[in-house]
Amino acid sequence: MERRGQQDLNRDDCSQTDRSIRYHETRGLPLNSFARIRLHANKGGKEATFCNLFSHFNVENSRAAFRALDGSKAKGMDGVAKSDYESKIDSNLEDLVSRLHKGTYRPQTKKEVLIPKANGKTRPIAISCFEDKIVEWTLGKILESVYEPIFIRNSFGFRPGKSAHDALQASYMTLKDNKRPFVVEIDLQSFFNTVSHRKLLGILKLKIKDPRLLSLVTRFLKAEIHHQESGLTLTQSEGTPQGSIMSPILANIYLHYVLDQWFLANYGSKDAVIVRYADDAIFMFKQELKAHSFLTDLRTRLDKFELKLNEDKTAIIDLTTGRNGIFHFLGFSFYWAKRWMSFKQTLSVKTHGERLKKKIQEFDAWIKKTRNVRKGEELLKTAKAKLQGHYNYFGYFCNRKALWRYYHAAAWSLFRWLNRRSQKKSFNWQSFKSVMESAGIPKPPMMEKLRTIGWDPYAK
Repeated sequence: MERRGQQDLNRDDCSQTDRSIRYHETRGLPLNSFARIRLHANKGGKEATFCNLFSHFNVENSRAAFRALDGSKAKGMDGVAKSDYESKIDSNLEDLVSRLHKGTYRPQTKKEVLIPKANGKTRPIAISCFEDKIVEWTLGKILESVYEPIFIRNSFGFRPGKSAHDALQASYMTLKDNKRPFVVEIDLQSFFNTVSHRKLLGILKLKIKDPRLLSLVTRFLKAEIHHQESGLTLTQSEGTPQGSIMSPILANIYLHYVLDQWFLANYGSKDAVIVRYADDAIFMFKQELKAHSFLTDLRTRLDKFELKLNEDKTAIIDLTTGRNGIFHFLGFSFYWAKRWMSFKQTLSVKTHGERLKKKIQEFDAWIKKTRNVRKGEELLKTAKAKLQGHYNYFGYFCNRKALWRYYHAAAWSLFRWLNRRSQKKSFNWQSFKSVMESAGIPKPPMMEKLRTIGWDPYAK
C-alpha cells in the first residue's frame, strides 16, 4: 500500500482480471456464467453495458446456488427447509427456471424477525423462503460480476477477498504518518431502510439494459414483508431489507455511485482519501478547511439521493499528534498512544468503549436466557466459540487490555448464571476455573499471536 502511494488507493480497480478467468483463458477452457460476465466487465470497464443477463438464470447456476446456501438458516414463511427442497431437486429447479423465463415467478412474502440489541432496541431481519434465496443468490452473483471490476480499491464491505481488517489497515496506513489528520466520520441514518428504489433502479440502468433482470430486482425490492410486532403484511416502498442475500451488493452499488465516485471526482487525491466498509465510511484530509467544505457538500449530495446523516454520529476529528483526538470506525477507536517500552507516540487502535460494553451485555444476556434451556457442555462450547470469535475480530496486539476485559466479564457471567441453574451452587470460583480449562474456554492470545497494525511491538 505504501509502495503504490496513496493516490493508488483511490483508483478504480478495473485493470485486475479475476484469477479464474486467466486460468481458463490460458488453457482454452470454457468459462462459467459469472466468469463470462466478469470478463466482459473487466474489458469494458466503466463503459461496459449488459443486455442479456437474464440468460444466466439456468438450472446449472440454480444448482450452484442450492449447494452454496446454508441449510441451517431460519426457514421462511412457507416453512420449507433446504432438505425439503432437495427431495425433488431436479424438478424443483427446472420448474423455478421455467417460471423465471415465462415471467410468472414472484417472490414470496418475507418473514420479519426482530433481533434484540444490547441497548434494548431491535434489528429487523427479513427471512426469505428457500426458493427465493436460490434466485437471490444467483441474482447477487450476476450483479457482483457486473460491478466488482469497477468498485474502488478502498471499498471493503461484503466484497470477495476483502474484510473489515483490510479497511482498518488502509485507514491506519493513511493516518499513521500524520499527513492527513482531519478525519470526517459519518453515519448514514437507517441506510438499509431508506434506500430509494427509484434512485437505485436509475443507477442500475446505467450499466444494465436487460429489462427482465431489472424487473426481477424491482420485484425483490417491493416484496411483501410480514411484520412480527404488528402482524401486518406490507409492501416495501423503500429500502433493501437486511437479511436479504442481495442487500449487501445493492448497498455497495448505490454507495459506489452516491459516495465513492463522487468523492474521487471532486476530492480524491494524495491529500484526501476515502475508506468505506458497506455504509460505514471515513474521509481523511490534509487540510481542515477541505474537511469542512466536503461535509457541507456531502449533505447536499446525500439529500439528492434521499439519504441523511445521523448528526449525533457525524463529526470532524483533529487526529494531529498531541491533540488527543479520537474517532471510531468498525468497532475500533483510533488514537495516539505511547509506543510500548518507548516514549514515542504512535497511532493505535482499541475496541470502542461502547462496542465493548454492548458485547459484554450481549454475552451476559445470552447466558442468562439459555442457561436453563441447554446442557452445560453445550453452553460452554458456544461460549468458547463466542470468545474465540471476539478475539478473531478484535485481536490486535495494542488491544490486548480490552480483550482481557471481555474475557473476565464473560467468565464472571458464566460463573454467575451457571451457578443459578439450581438453588444449590454448582461450584466455587476455583472449581469453576477448572471447568473452564477442561472445556477449553480460551484466554486472550499471547502478544506474538495477535495481529499487528502498522508497527512491530517488539521492534526497538
